[in-house]
Amino acid sequence: MDYQQTLQEKVALCLSLQGAKETFPFDSKTHALTIGAKIFALIHMYHGDLYVSVKCQPERIDLLRDEYMSIKPGYHLNKKHWITLVINEEYDVEAETEFALIKNSYQLIFDKLPKKAQNTVRFSAND
Repeated sequence: MDYQQTLQEKVALCLSLQGAKETFPFDSKTHALTIGAKIFALIHMYHGDLYVSVKCQPERIDLLRDEYMSIKPGYHLNKKHWITLVINEEYDVEAETEFALIKNSYQLIFDKLPKKAQNTVRFSAND
């Protein structure tokens, strides 16, 4: 598996969402995907695996972790609100589910933005 290509595909998937931006606030290798300057996804390589961390409703986290072995508690994040998809040779999350989790995280962050920031996102064009 070409993890660098997969990383770029995941970043592109996140950037396809309205108003999403890519930043590097932590280091040059951790891709932080933001909406209204708030992070909705973190993507990076760690020990040969690709990690995609997204926000999730607390009541869904245990269900997802029970169903998928590739879904772990949020890596270096609040484990009550974040999950990490560990992408490696044993990755068991379907593409549709993965995209739904990313969109869900985006929506959770968007809904918490002030109305002015939401309107800025709504009327922005992705670069």
